[in-house]
Amino acid sequence: MIKGAVTALALLTLAVAACSAAPASPAPPTLVIVAATPTDVELAPQPASTGTPRAKEATPTITAAATAASSAMPTPTASPTPCTSAGEVVAGSFTSATAGGEHAYRLYLPPCYGDDGHVYPALYLFAGNIHNEGKWDELGIDEAADAAIAAGEIAPLLIVMPAGGWLADETSGGPGSYESLVLNELIPHVEATTCAWPDGAGRAIGGISRGGYWALEIAFRFPEQFASVGGHSAALLDTFAGPDVNPQQTALRNDLGDLRVYLDIGENDHVRMNTIRLHEAMAAAGITHEWHSNEGRHDDAYWSGHVPEYLEWYGETWPLDREGYPLCTE
Repeated sequence: MIKGAVTALALLTLAVAACSAAPASPAPPTLVIVAATPTDVELAPQPASTGTPRAKEATPTITAAATAASSAMPTPTASPTPCTSAGEVVAGSFTSATAGGEHAYRLYLPPCYGDDGHVYPALYLFAGNIHNEGKWDELGIDEAADAAIAAGEIAPLLIVMPAGGWLADETSGGPGSYESLVLNELIPHVEATTCAWPDGAGRAIGGISRGGYWALEIAFRFPEQFASVGGHSAALLDTFAGPDVNPQQTALRNDLGDLRVYLDIGENDHVRMNTIRLHEAMAAAGITHEWHSNEGRHDDAYWSGHVPEYLEWYGETWPLDREGYPLCTE
């Protein structure tokens, strides 16, 4: 596991509560797949609308950019040897015009990456606003993925863990925000330099804390680009987010189609109220989603304890049989 330094950023910093003692082991999660009886749900205050109807935005076309692959990326080669190795985490970066300069990420490559010549589903995971691209690695995502793949519980997959940086902390959504970096730069870079499956059916997106906000913001605005989205302890606290980008409103205003949605929060999480309101609002509107209320707080112990559950849920949509995936044309 590669450890990453944690960098504090100034704006929209979310105070992550530190436990004085390790929390009790998580109780079995409470699972709700809606719908529920309509109730009055109060959303967080938002800027007043101008009253002018907003035209539907064009869906971004995610195309593979002609970006040179990182030297750390293994080159796929066909091999008949049975896979017995572990996966690995490599560091990479790409030049971002949106953020300005190089933008770092970490990439989990599954065991025997590239040996069978087929593409892999890709899971994009964002961290919180006081974390860097190493956070999910610290939480044990690679070990959990190795174990689940070896046990045949999920298909081999890529896990992309990008840095957030000032763009994730200081923007709220829409064009020119962290959304643009993810859709127009990160995903095209990954799909141009790896055997990532370049289709909405082969992508999932999720995050913790501020990263959970961004996963929901992006997927609720462009649901056709992803099979699944997860908001894990999502910090839905952005008071600058207008109704066109705020997940608490776009979840209800937009047609999410076949997008799978997972929401979870700790019962002692200090940012839990708006996530609970989002769940209740979606339930009242009859919008299918999976809801988990667990013991725990807004901290590493909570997230690391649920990493295997997250992976199992994301992996449910992807078949185990590798022969059914398209060939990699990298």
